[in-house]
Amino acid sequence: MHMIKLTFERGGTLLARLNDKAPKTVKEVMERLPITSTVYHTRWCGREVSFEIRTNRLPPLENCSTIVSKFDLAYWRDWDGLTVPEGEGPKEAIAIYYGPELLRYHNGSLRANIIGRIEVDQEQLLEDIGLRIWEYGKEKVTVEVYK
Repeated sequence: MHMIKLTFERGGTLLARLNDKAPKTVKEVMERLPITSTVYHTRWCGREVSFEIRTNRLPPLENCSTIVSKFDLAYWRDWDGLTVPEGEGPKEAIAIYYGPELLRYHNGSLRANIIGRIEVDQEQLLEDIGLRIWEYGKEKVTVEVYK
């Protein structure tokens, strides 16, 4: 099972264990690492922060859900071409949840591939990072394979 490390510009490093329930998505994500991206608070979806990723091949729906749990790590893209971006937003993203959420957009539910989980012993740090990004808007994150 793969592990990744997410290091945030304003402090804090989260470890996530990727699952084997979304093997094509995990493979595509792993092939792009390491990356540095800007992480934003996804205010319309609740307790979520997300950052853009650009895979080589768009993964299919697998281990997909419209409901996420605290600690979940998910891959999202506009599977059906239904969302209307407010600008030049990401076409693909990795989302980190610091609370349980029902995924939604102004035109209905969203689906995401659940690809892993943040280690549960990092609960307070996960919440602190989420709230900090909510307050300050954005910051850089570096994502790499953890060995």
